[in-house]
Amino acid sequence: MRCLMCGKPMSKETFADLFREEDVLCADCRDGWKRIRRNFRFQGKKAFVLYEYNAAFSSCLLQFKECGDEALKTAFLYPDRRMLRRMYHGRTLLLMPSSEEKERERGFSHLKELFEGVGLPMMEPFLKTGEQSQKSLGRKERRKMSRGILLKPGIALPHRCVLADDVITTGSTMRGALSVLPEGLDLRIFACALTPSRTSEDFLNA
Repeated sequence: MRCLMCGKPMSKETFADLFREEDVLCADCRDGWKRIRRNFRFQGKKAFVLYEYNAAFSSCLLQFKECGDEALKTAFLYPDRRMLRRMYHGRTLLLMPSSEEKERERGFSHLKELFEGVGLPMMEPFLKTGEQSQKSLGRKERRKMSRGILLKPGIALPHRCVLADDVITTGSTMRGALSVLPEGLDLRIFACALTPSRTSEDFLNA
């Protein structure tokens, strides 16, 4: 078996390697990602993140999303897939949206493929619209929109769910999704990575 990122053969070369979790990335590639496993609160909701968004993580995500290297879909969550399945047992993942233009360019839903290996039910309940596509919406639909995020009309949401994304950067898209969801949901938030920023406390609250 070879590392999905660098192609190097996977082997247990050192004593420490014997105690590493099964993975699809070699030790060198995985160690380049800064694992933080951080619990925090976002807009008052319980949230959890695995990694800090650094250059190594960004490089892998770019190769997967924008270069169409779909083999990398398992790289992000593979070592934590069982933990996440236990943590969010009985919940449905609500995947954050990409714009229609980006979906067409990629030819696949990158979040659907990324989260597929966790083994939890998934939904894509949101639409993300650009300025041009917003013009085609009626006044009522525009009023229900926040930051270009719209809940698909007539969709039935499960009570226990998790807003799931690859990276939280400014938090704007996540806030938009939260604002269009109905009240009363038992809702949590998960992201693979969180961008380190001096302004992070602007959207993270204890």
